[in-house]
Amino acid sequence: MGKVTGIAGRFGARYGSSVRKKWKEIMEKRYQDHQCPVCKTTGKVVRISSGVWYCKKCGAKWAGLAYTPY
Repeated sequence: MGKVTGIAGRFGARYGSSVRKKWKEIMEKRYQDHQCPVCKTTGKVVRISSGVWYCKKCGAKWAGLAYTPY
C-alpha cells in the first residue's frame, strides 16, 4: 500500500518530492470551491485564463491571482 498522493499522484516518482508537494498545494487551492465577490455564491466560480475569473451564476468577471480569485 503506497502513500496517498492526491492530485500530484499523476507524476509518480518524477520531478522530485518538493516540486510535487508545492504543485499539489497550488492545484488544491485552484480547484477548491471559491466564493463570488459580487453575489457571494460558493461553487460557481471558474477560472477562464491565468488571473481571469468568472461567476457562472451572476456573470461577474474579474481579475484575481493566477491560481486563486482573490
